[in-house]
Amino acid sequence: MSNENKLIYPTVDLFVYDLAQGMGQDEEKISQNRQLFWQKIYGDKISATQLEQLKQAETETADYIELLGDKQVEKFEFNLDGYSYPVKLNDTYAALFNFSGVEVDEYNKFKPKEIDCLESLKKEVISRVNPSATIGQSLLVSGQLTANDQDALKTAQTCYSQLNLVPNAKWERDLKADGQFLGADFYELWLPPGDMGNIGQNYHVLICLFPHNSGESFDVTKEKLTKLYPHFLQLFAYRNKVIWAYTQSRPLKAELKGYPEKIQQIVDRLPAQVNAPKIDLKELQQSLVNSRTIFSVYANQISRLGEKENTIKTNLKNYDKRLKTIGEKMGSGPKAFKFMKSFSDFAQERYVWQVEADNRSLSAELRLLENAIQTIEGISEIERAKSDHALNVTIAAAGVGIATSGVAASVYAGQIKPPQNPIDAKVVFGLSMGVGFVLSVLSAIVLIAIGKKWR
Repeated sequence: MSNENKLIYPTVDLFVYDLAQGMGQDEEKISQNRQLFWQKIYGDKISATQLEQLKQAETETADYIELLGDKQVEKFEFNLDGYSYPVKLNDTYAALFNFSGVEVDEYNKFKPKEIDCLESLKKEVISRVNPSATIGQSLLVSGQLTANDQDALKTAQTCYSQLNLVPNAKWERDLKADGQFLGADFYELWLPPGDMGNIGQNYHVLICLFPHNSGESFDVTKEKLTKLYPHFLQLFAYRNKVIWAYTQSRPLKAELKGYPEKIQQIVDRLPAQVNAPKIDLKELQQSLVNSRTIFSVYANQISRLGEKENTIKTNLKNYDKRLKTIGEKMGSGPKAFKFMKSFSDFAQERYVWQVEADNRSLSAELRLLENAIQTIEGISEIERAKSDHALNVTIAAAGVGIATSGVAASVYAGQIKPPQNPIDAKVVFGLSMGVGFVLSVLSAIVLIAIGKKWR
């Protein structure tokens, strides 16, 4: 008689993801990222010398780097049936923590176990992830049914309830996809964080149950799953990075929403500043400084939001590609593993659409501010040109007057006899200054008239 509360060789695999190198991070921050990741594998015991040795593995030019080289895995402590498998996927650290409990002899290894052991297995692997993952994590639960008539669906439901992973877990709500692959039944359950949530509220579980009588030993069946691990490491990396990028975009949007009001205030003040009887150039310059400051901060935030949009789209595309690759390399065609496409459909409709809409609406405010800055700059240039023109007119008129008075004085002085007394010299000087003043005024009038006609 079947028992939906037992499994053969129940195993919990935790896939963990951390950022290795973020945008604009310096070498010190990258080194810190490296140290925090390796603490998950070796704990606080890791030394600077060991870190430097581990750093050398990252110099390999490949999209998928096994960071422990030929060793591949770091086994858990004595008598624990588990290991960690660290890799690097481009700019991301990834690690698989595999745990099946306390080691037993080969005779008892594949004896049925109560499914309630899953919670303790889960706690053990999660306790090793310290500090917590910066990008996200996914859980895989696997095992073999104990009898041919054991109900896979009911057993999977029992597994999910025993994990106690999701607060108020509900099978009907959380089950997003199911299908068969490599002869096993797969059930995918997940609960994404809300728009105001954080990456720690991202719950993802994949349950894989192999049939009892598959015509092959469980060692062979387990080997199939082991070959899937590298594919899952990459597939879950793309998945978690999509959710991580979206959760990061929400605070950015919240910050940006405070700027449109400030921008509108600048735009609303412009007509009064432009149409004033006398434009206050100093006030206009201050408004320009404020506008440029806001523009610089706002444009930077918009750029970061665009970066998150690109991250979501790129990883979503890679997620779909990896689904096809798994089907082609491990199954019977590119569509063999397609039942897990429900996530990309969800993300396309929820995440991509939302971030695109946010970028469009918030970028419109940026263009509005840019237009306001150009307007203020244009008015300032006109006012400065007016001031410069008035000054040039004054200087030119004065120059004409001074030059004319000098000429007049010279001519007049040449036509009269040398003065018999000082009074005649004063007369000459007075006449020359009078002529200069009259001509200065006439020059100014003519220059202003020409300037108006030119404008």
